[in-house]
Amino acid sequence: NIFQQLRYLSASNSIQSTFSGSRSIKQLLLHSMAEQRQSEQLQFVNRLNPVTGEMEWTLLPVDYDYRQEIACSAYGDMLHDTARNKAYYNALRRAIERMPRPVRVLDIGTGSGLLSMMACRLGADTVTACEAFQPVAECASRVLAANGFLLNNASDSSKPPGRGVRLISKRSTDVNPDTDLADGALANLLVAELFDTELIGEGALQSYQDAAKRLLTPNAVVLPWEGRLRCVLFQSDTLARYHYLQSSPWRRAPGADACPGLSAPLELQLSQLMPGQDFQLLSEPFEVRRFPFGPPDCLANLPESGDDVISVSVPWLESGLETADDAELTVTGCFLWWDLLMDPWPEAELLSTEPAWAAAGGVAQFREHWMQSVHFFPTVRRLYRDQRDSLKLLHWHDGYSNYFDLLPDSAASPAPSAARFCSCGIHQTVNRARLAETQDPSYSSGHVDWIKSVLELCPTDRALATVGDLCILPHLLASAAIDRQPLLCVEPRRRCREAVIESNQLLLSSGRIVAELPKLAELMDGGYGGLILLAEPSFASSLLPWDDLRFWHLAAAGCPATPAPPISIYPNVCRIMAAPMLFDNLHKLRAPVGPDGCEGFDLSEFDRLAEPAAEATWSRLESQPLWEYPGQLLAQPKLLLELRWSEHFLGRHTTDNKESSSSSIQSELCEFFFNNSAANGVALWCDWFAEVVQQVDANEIKRLYPVLYSGLLPVKNPAPDRLGPNHWNRFRRQGVLMLTPGRGSSPIAKDRRRLALTAKYELDSAELAVSVAP
Repeated sequence: NIFQQLRYLSASNSIQSTFSGSRSIKQLLLHSMAEQRQSEQLQFVNRLNPVTGEMEWTLLPVDYDYRQEIACSAYGDMLHDTARNKAYYNALRRAIERMPRPVRVLDIGTGSGLLSMMACRLGADTVTACEAFQPVAECASRVLAANGFLLNNASDSSKPPGRGVRLISKRSTDVNPDTDLADGALANLLVAELFDTELIGEGALQSYQDAAKRLLTPNAVVLPWEGRLRCVLFQSDTLARYHYLQSSPWRRAPGADACPGLSAPLELQLSQLMPGQDFQLLSEPFEVRRFPFGPPDCLANLPESGDDVISVSVPWLESGLETADDAELTVTGCFLWWDLLMDPWPEAELLSTEPAWAAAGGVAQFREHWMQSVHFFPTVRRLYRDQRDSLKLLHWHDGYSNYFDLLPDSAASPAPSAARFCSCGIHQTVNRARLAETQDPSYSSGHVDWIKSVLELCPTDRALATVGDLCILPHLLASAAIDRQPLLCVEPRRRCREAVIESNQLLLSSGRIVAELPKLAELMDGGYGGLILLAEPSFASSLLPWDDLRFWHLAAAGCPATPAPPISIYPNVCRIMAAPMLFDNLHKLRAPVGPDGCEGFDLSEFDRLAEPAAEATWSRLESQPLWEYPGQLLAQPKLLLELRWSEHFLGRHTTDNKESSSSSIQSELCEFFFNNSAANGVALWCDWFAEVVQQVDANEIKRLYPVLYSGLLPVKNPAPDRLGPNHWNRFRRQGVLMLTPGRGSSPIAKDRRRLALTAKYELDSAELAVSVAP
């Protein structure tokens, strides 16, 4: 039938060309789909496969984007943030107890309706809540009804005063005070949570200012009352690699010396960075700027953009300046976090997003919705110790972002700039984690080591080629003075070709630079005895660790089963590893709230909205940088699935092998046993190796060289129970299979002490499926 044809076309990667070449065929397929599957409301979506690099047509529900937006509105761990919830509850209690009656509350961006229900419980006379996103607004209505707080827009005499919420499904900037607010009266208590990692990134200033001008009384109380930006200066060679072009090949790229990079901050869980090891503090934490959200007359005059560039004296930390007066000191950037003063009364709580190493007692609340950020300067600021007292930290902002620079007092203050733009193109091409990885000395030396070991065992008459996306292998080969020069460099990104190859003059006159991998047989026309293809398992399109198998798929498409002359590809072994984990906090991102999980309010309706949306749109396997999320290793890692180039990929696309080759690779049952705790997640990653077969007399000897550990790194302690940032590869994201009930994951009973996994890799679609076995 029509859907068998669709599956065939999609599997053969010809559906795109078919559709573009024949409009009538596309119309026929769409019409047939509409007739036969009208009840499912499916649509064609053209998507990039991150592994094969092909644009593929797939069938998805017409409301897929709508469901995805709902799933992303689940707020992750926000509703599990007890410190945040209690701070808002206490601030509302103080306000409602001390304000003159009647207390008229306006809740902007109510989401689940939590803050509005708090206000009702505490005795507010009227509560008006607005929520612009329609499905969340409808869900909030059900949450309010389930908890007995929903007040219809019409007068509802069955609800006692102060026990209902008037819900408006629109943006606060579209609210009409005469018709939308209760009794047409302006609110005298505003409560909202419109903050992000940079405090103002969700448009809090604009929303608050509009409310102050139109929706609030002049003496209204605004909760939170004030926002305070805090930062600290630091020096770190490790973090500098995420922004500054410090090492070859990037520093030789055209315009690299004068490039200011991108002004966007690097968001991190700063609690996982180790003071004295990952960075050195150069100052005490200090306050940069205050944003007064109340009273309304003060808020109305607060500029939306920071044309007022301010300079702040830096309280330098002597212990961080362990240099002589005539020695140079490098200031890498500043860490930024913020505090919220919840209300205007003396006993007001201070809700802080500070990292653990800056908090009292070294303990901080885990938050994914409010992290911390690293801000880099346009250039590395170098100074002498005796110059430090003449430096000022400059700060300005627009309606969504903060910007910083460190300049001497004598220097003219720069004009406020909305953003810095990369002029060399590298910062736009290479993501920050990859930029830091390629500038890490251990990464470079490790790659040179395995390349030398492999080439020593390979015949000398074979030509050399490198393939990769953001690949620095040509530079490493040249810098290591390896005799064989690359015959071919395959690099699809123009900026990287310019930076890595052309700017460093790495190719001989006989070499070629191409954007796509040609048929491998076409490369063997220079009289060589074979070809050695070297690759870095790193591609910009990769989402999950095994997506870096892309170079195998590309090579297999152009490589015959029995090439003559021979072709070798390294790395040629990929081991997908797995380990059961008890995460401290990561599971909260997918954990349901439940009937009693949030200050005693029933948010089950919110779970019923979010969980089906997550099931329909999120993959069971998600990508996370696990070094930022500590946890306990419940059992030693095991091999889940091993993929080999010669056994599984070589010759798949040849005519002789199409019928006999399998389309999937199935793992054996992988079992883990643990005694103390039940796992709430599984960590998955890839370990890459170069296996070389060497002929010694009549015997074949296989030598295995490690290329990259993309997950757990080799450590001296063979069984680390607690996994911190030093155990994981910080430059790579690992795969995670959540085992916490809800949000698209599989439940594991709390008393379960066995975990069994199976995996299957589909060669046609380049997808890995991991299942929890009974």
